[in-house]
Amino acid sequence: MIMKDTIVIAERIPHFNRDLLAPLLEARLRRLASGLDVSVRLQGVTANGFARAQVQGPDTEAFEELLKKKLGIAPSDLSDVEVNDNFKAYVTKISPEQRRIQIDIGPISTNFHSEITSEALAAQLCDGMKVPVDRVARAYCLQEDIPVLIRVTSMDTSRRLIGAWISDDQVARFEQWRRERLHRIIAVGDFQDKLREALRFSKVERDVIGLEELSSTAHSLVCKLGTDAPGIIAKIGRHISSFKLYAFIPARIDKLRASLA
Repeated sequence: MIMKDTIVIAERIPHFNRDLLAPLLEARLRRLASGLDVSVRLQGVTANGFARAQVQGPDTEAFEELLKKKLGIAPSDLSDVEVNDNFKAYVTKISPEQRRIQIDIGPISTNFHSEITSEALAAQLCDGMKVPVDRVARAYCLQEDIPVLIRVTSMDTSRRLIGAWISDDQVARFEQWRRERLHRIIAVGDFQDKLREALRFSKVERDVIGLEELSSTAHSLVCKLGTDAPGIIAKIGRHISSFKLYAFIPARIDKLRASLA
């Protein structure tokens, strides 16, 4: 393995909150490095918001493996990407006219467009049937800035295009969420502490039975059975202006699948 002093982490820091969030992410990196003979310093962010860290010391390789497992490592250039590689990506745009979901998989996405096509979505989530991209995105909560696990399926250097499918792990996660029948709120934009404060202030702590991390600044709030996610969003939204809030509702997937039968 070729080690690099500078590692790009598969964590995007929202541009409107970078001055506050960067120190928190650096502190998290140092906690991950505790017990290892390595120094870690956040060097800022890339043009498209991915965190860049300087790592030095005898245990750099061990730390990189830990970082890859816990947070993910993002590709900086084409040499870091191969077909069938898996990455944590971020949705940047839903393009119904172009029949694709645009994603960022790292700094490379500033030079190579990355996308999940409608054909890929149809094959994986819609039993091969053609469905408008925005309808699939709404059903599965594939909205702007939400992280999604992907697998690289093609690389076209002439078109500067990287094609991707949703990874098997992500498909399994969607299916698990659907089977659990619980509404979820996907909150993007800040660390968990702000979310927990908002739950306390809005007095909905009993309506939220779990808080799962999708990335450092993206989280899944699991609602109690029978609790309506849009209703909770309305209550907590006023307390967390730094977040974007989306509802994942299993019935939307059921309705989508029923329409394909």
